[in-house]
Parts: sequence; C-alpha cells; structure tokens
Amino acid sequence: MIGIMLKGLKLYSHNRWPREKIMEYSNKRMREMIKHAYTSSNFYKTLYKSVGIEYKALDTIPIEELPVIDKEMVRNNFFDIVTDYISSKEIEMAMKSSELLVRVGKYILVHTSGSTGKPCNFLYDRDALDMIEANMVRISIGGKNEIGLRDFPIKVLYVASVGNGYASTVLAMNGIKKYRAKSMVLNAADPIDTWKDKIKNFNPNYLAGYPSCIKILADMQQRGEINIKPKKIITGGEPLSKEISNYLSSVFDADVIDYYGCTESIFLGMGTSWYEGMYLMDDMNYVEVDEFGRLIITPLYNKIFPLIRYRLNDVVEGFDREYKGPLPYTHIKRVIGREEEIMWFKNENGDKDFLHPLFIDDLDVEGIKEYQFVQTSDESLILNCVKLPNAGEDVEEEIKRQLDQFLSKKKLRNVKYEVHFKDTLQIDKISGKVKMVIDARKQS
Repeated sequence: MIGIMLKGLKLYSHNRWPREKIMEYSNKRMREMIKHAYTSSNFYKTLYKSVGIEYKALDTIPIEELPVIDKEMVRNNFFDIVTDYISSKEIEMAMKSSELLVRVGKYILVHTSGSTGKPCNFLYDRDALDMIEANMVRISIGGKNEIGLRDFPIKVLYVASVGNGYASTVLAMNGIKKYRAKSMVLNAADPIDTWKDKIKNFNPNYLAGYPSCIKILADMQQRGEINIKPKKIITGGEPLSKEISNYLSSVFDADVIDYYGCTESIFLGMGTSWYEGMYLMDDMNYVEVDEFGRLIITPLYNKIFPLIRYRLNDVVEGFDREYKGPLPYTHIKRVIGREEEIMWFKNENGDKDFLHPLFIDDLDVEGIKEYQFVQTSDESLILNCVKLPNAGEDVEEEIKRQLDQFLSKKKLRNVKYEVHFKDTLQIDKISGKVKMVIDARKQS
C-alpha cells in the first residue's frame, strides 16, 4: 500500500513539470516500449520487418511512420502480441469467462464490453495495475475537497450500468481492498426504488459511475430522497457536459473528475470541475490523432501486452500539444462519439424508471453478433439484432427469455417489445460505432 501511495505522489509531481520535460519523458518511454515490443513480441517484429523497419531504425524513425494497429489486428494476433510465455490453454479458458477481469497466473485478462462488435481481450501485468492504482492517488489530489487521513477507511459508492461495471470499476474495487476501503454497488439493473434503502446508512467519500447514472442520484438528492456527501465524484464511460458537471458539483458540493479510459488503456486522461477541457496524461500514454480526429494511443506502462500506435474509435475535439493551462499534458476540449442515451419508461406502477443502454451487454445469446435498442414510446421498444451464420432456430426465443428477465427485474413488465433481425445496425457517422440506442420518437 505504501509503495502505491509513493508512486501516486511521484505521478502527482509530474503535474508540476514543464511541458518540455513531460514530452521528453513521454518520447523516451515511447522509444523504450517500441524496442521492447520489437524484441519480445513476434507480432511487432513481423509487422515492422514486413514494411522494412529494422531494429536499428527504432531510435530515429519518426513515430508517425510506424504502422497503426487496431482491434481487429489485436483480436487476430493475441498470442503473438504477448511478450511472455503464458499457457494458451489457460488464456483460452480465461477468454471464455464471463468475468470482466480474470487472473491468468501473474497476469490479468481484461475483456472489452463487445458493444462495438465482437469482444476483444487485453492482458495486463502487475506493474501496470499498480500504476493504474497509483494514478488514482494522483487524480484525487486537487480541487476544493482534499482526501485526508480522516477520510480513511475510504468509502466508495459505484453506480454501475451493468453488473459491477466495467474494467476500470472492477479494477478500482479490487484495488481498494488492500486499503481496507468499503465499497457498495448500485446496479442500474435493479429497480430504482430500491436504491434509497440500500444507501441509507452508507455515506461515501467517493461516488463513481456513468454521468447519466450519477445524475439520477443527484436528482434523488435534490428531491430530498437521499442525503450523501461525497468529496469526489468520478465519472466516465460517457461524455460529461459542463452543465451536468456543474449540476453534480452543486448538488453534492463535491469535486467532479471526468475519468477517461478504455479497456485497451485503463487510464488515458481526465477533466475536472476546476479546469476547462480534459488532459491526456503523456506520462502514461503516448497519444496522437489521425486525420479524422480518432485517438491513437501507446500505453507506456504495460509491457506484457504492448499496444504500439493503437487506433481507437473515439474521436476527440481540440487535440492540442501546445495548450497553456494548469497542467503540462496534451489537452483536448472533449471526447465525442461515445455518448449513449438512457431509455426512460413508465413502469408497472406508473412511475418512471430507466434502462441504461450498456445494460444490453448483459444480453448473452449464442448466435447473435450485436444488438441495438430502438425506443418507440414510454412503454415500447424494438430490439434490432444481427445474427451470426451459426445462429440456432431458437435464438429469438432465447433473446425474449433474457429480455423478459431484465424487464421483470426492473418492474418494467408492462413495456412491450419486438425483436427484429437485421443485416446491419445503424452506425454513428462520427465515431464509427454502432449506436446502442436510437430514440425513434425524436425522428418522427
């Protein structure tokens, strides 16, 4: 625990470095990672040699001349990317697990949600996980509400869209155990009227989750239904507007941290309620953008599974290496193209309740490639599905069985739905991602 705290304070000291020193550090780490990948990963050695790049060129070749990789390449070359020997049998068993994080020897396998297509897997080593935990110390420093010794043991309330959330949430929950912290999960799949009693005697220092879910808690606080006093609110997974950030900060009198990460790199950057826009932490990732504004990342802290110039589907606005602000890191105005909509319905009692779009990721039917919700009214929806060639004859029956369970659990059995099978789903033109939710009422 002490080691993590010290690493966190060291990362915090980077906040005070001049910009030139940060970029010198980032460039040095980038070259080290490239050479490590070339010598330790069959994938990169083969890829670079195929385009005429030899090891001796890695110190001088312009970074932008190295090949860009993407999720499909990772999916097809997983074992060749890994830089250490790991039993393929163990990995294959871990890949079949429904858990978001699965221990494989001394490593951790992390799944993507699969919301943009077929699921993909990424591997983390212990040093990488320690760095992510240490970074949580860094981002907790600053703002108007400092976390001090009197706040220990830390209490964290997570508002999870599905299950226990996504990789960053699960990592955080696992990480805080060593600090004897206490945590509680509010599951968006549970009826909203159960939330009040669950958190009645739990007053967290940290409140974390998707902005749309935390806003629901803020609305409850505004109506006097709950009374919690978190010092820090950590949001992520969706764009956080200035209006919502100000609202959350005002309602809870808390610092708001807009956490930006993904399965490929659990931490990329953050925005806060005490400065404009968002910073991408160059000491943890080497970051670039392509001509379409899509972010290209190289995590600098995970040697077991190097991702060199990995292109995300996330589009960022205002990528600026020369930005003059309170922190010395690369600055962006915001991340665009990740926003999803919550579907609000009238429930069995005539009250309002919601389905979070990422709730769909719990829908697990063999033979289905991807799904998409179309909300048609406050008591009806259409579920569009794309079938795989091996889909069985009972696939529709299984979809309906699982969806009925979800709706029943949320007391939304009154919501009528249809299942439609499509060749393709609607894709957002900016992000390139399949929209998980379409509100047909806004299109009429």
